[in-house]
Amino acid sequence: MKKILALQLEPSTFCTLKCPTCPRTAFADTWKNIHFPLEKIKRILPLALRAEIVQLQGWGEPLCHPELEGMIRELTKAGARCSVTSNGCLLDEKRGQSLLEAGLEHLTISISGATPETHAALRPHSDLHALMEKVRLFRLRADRLGKKPKISLSFLQQDSNIHELPLAVGLASRYGLDDCLAINASYLPTPDHKKQHVVSGFRSRWAAMRALWVSIRKGQPYIPARMQPKEQAVCANDPLQCLMVGADGTVSPCIFLYLPLISHNAFHPPMAVMGNLFDDDFETIWQGKKYRNFCRAFEVRKEFYEELYAGIGNCSEGRRRLMEAPGIERIFYGNHPVPLPCQGCAQVKGL
Repeated sequence: MKKILALQLEPSTFCTLKCPTCPRTAFADTWKNIHFPLEKIKRILPLALRAEIVQLQGWGEPLCHPELEGMIRELTKAGARCSVTSNGCLLDEKRGQSLLEAGLEHLTISISGATPETHAALRPHSDLHALMEKVRLFRLRADRLGKKPKISLSFLQQDSNIHELPLAVGLASRYGLDDCLAINASYLPTPDHKKQHVVSGFRSRWAAMRALWVSIRKGQPYIPARMQPKEQAVCANDPLQCLMVGADGTVSPCIFLYLPLISHNAFHPPMAVMGNLFDDDFETIWQGKKYRNFCRAFEVRKEFYEELYAGIGNCSEGRRRLMEAPGIERIFYGNHPVPLPCQGCAQVKGL
């Protein structure tokens, strides 16, 4: 029986915002707005119990789902651990309390700026001050109820906001949050979106160094975005250990490989749909030829990478192997590419 590091379960494809860099905005004409049907949650439970964490998030805003608490309650009652990532717009006092009472273990609040001006530009109609006040009240409410959920701040770093990364770490510290995560906006499917891509260079490195300094000075846990501008054996989303189930039951190895669209055209990114949990059990989907072939491409690359770097010591032979390894990697990856839908992904390129 396969164990899973993270199951990403999409509660809803509806959203309260129209962020300019979101695929939901880019493909608005063909977007499919749906909620995960609560009556189908039992189809998810066997898979959820294999996962270390069930991440309730997707292309929409989870709190748009009117029965999100019911999903959390059913999952936690079965023994799963649940986290929610939200833009925070709907996190009022009543909703916060119901989430806590349902058994939510981890709430991540996502922002796109550490100043009100930048955040509002990248997330129109979202007020950063009001959002952080909601987070503060959520923490107080949890304390009153005797709950200890982890609360994280996720900073979606883009070209126009990367300079505010150190401020985001300071913001997390000011509100006493458990950690601050920097997430690279790596899924940018249109030419206009790609202008917001953060490239590895002086600006991004300087921002990351300053953020680390703020983290050390304030004692604020901080997890930087992975920026290694070279082809990876397996991307950060790791389809060998993680998977995504859409609000319509669609199973995909990665959220970037599935969009809830009514129709597709040449401008839409490639998809990798392996099956539907509303129709088949996960083991049938997982053992299917399509999913096996997809995973095998990454398994071969991972096995090669681990063997290439295994046993390298601090000696002249070890230094020689380290010097030669990148060239050997490039040749191997050229002969053993990732699956076709992944080939344009920034995460495979280490960004």
